Amino acid sequence: MTVLLETARTALLAAAVPAKAEPVPLETCWRRVMAEAVVADMDFPPFDRSPLDGYALVAAEVEAASFEQPVWLKVVENLPAGRVAVQAIGRGLAARIMTGAPVPAGATGVVRLEDVAAEGGQVAIYHGAGCGDNICVRGEEIAAGERVILPGTVINAGVMGLLALLGKDRPLVYQRPRAAIFATGGEVRPVAEPLPPGAIRNSNSYMLAGQVLEAGGEPVHYSIAPDSTAEIAARLAAAAECDLVVTTGGVSVGDYDLMADAYRAAGITILFERVSIKPGMPVLAGVKDGRLYLGLSGNPAAAAIAFEQLVRPVIVKMSGRSNWARPRARARLTSPFAKQTGAPRFLWARCTPGEEGLYVQPLSFQGNGMLKSAAAANALIAIPAHSPPLPAGAEVEVLLLTGV
Repeated sequence: MTVLLETARTALLAAAVPAKAEPVPLETCWRRVMAEAVVADMDFPPFDRSPLDGYALVAAEVEAASFEQPVWLKVVENLPAGRVAVQAIGRGLAARIMTGAPVPAGATGVVRLEDVAAEGGQVAIYHGAGCGDNICVRGEEIAAGERVILPGTVINAGVMGLLALLGKDRPLVYQRPRAAIFATGGEVRPVAEPLPPGAIRNSNSYMLAGQVLEAGGEPVHYSIAPDSTAEIAARLAAAAECDLVVTTGGVSVGDYDLMADAYRAAGITILFERVSIKPGMPVLAGVKDGRLYLGLSGNPAAAAIAFEQLVRPVIVKMSGRSNWARPRARARLTSPFAKQTGAPRFLWARCTPGEEGLYVQPLSFQGNGMLKSAAAANALIAIPAHSPPLPAGAEVEVLLLTGV
């Protein structure tokens, strides 16, 4: 029985459980996912501070200052960053202040260094209009008690900076889900071994490992399983030390497609065996002890598409992220797609911006067993079920795999 793509994905997401949380050193948390909310314990800035080098003064006193009629002020203090002023500022007074230094009491503006001339213990202000805006006010960015970072946030460079700002040297993040990966088939050989006639290299395991990493998981490689139900079942049992198991090969209907038999031998409950999707229709999904097992086609493009549509959402959810979906956009075909589509179809493509929006080019090598287009693609064209052939210029939906 073939299940609809959305039905299959819903079932897998329902069975996927987010990984446990762990504290990690701040310097190692890039691209991890926050498992806790971070609440500010102080205002930021923590005090009124200067955003530039200049002179802190009473803004109203210098609003009309000009080169023809400068305002002269007595300089009473020099304030580098980190030093708190001793003397308050009143009319007729100014303090030399550096970027980041606390603004002294009484000062209501900061004039840029470029708009003054210092002489002895005094400073001439030549331009003071608008200097009241040159103060970063305490708490203007972050207020004490504010929930600044929420659970499910993917940690980028900016979030790392915020964590440091908020004193979180060991943020609590979700563990990366460990995905066991192995290929099956008597014709599949390790990458470094010589190829006898009729054999192929194990490209799928490394392609899937890259997809696991991109989704936020940690790939764990297992050796290639031969065409033996008992040996595949043993490999499935050994891989149960990981959070989920992803295999390639053995899921179609040939004499040596033994994965479903191996599932049963290993005590894995089968959820479904085929999904309405092209390429990648043979997808075997099962569950045992709360762990998902996902068997994908041995054809590289079919395996990659099925992973993208069904396995990636599972790993994204398990890694703690709240949104598994790829960004979607509308784009115009730059060349026709001549096939009529029964099941939903996904095409490797290059998406580029143009004067009137996005344009998308279906790539040349779309066969189930081909890899070149997967390597060159930055998008997938999503063609809905029962779609007729599409002419050049037709508007289609694209899933963005990388930036355009």
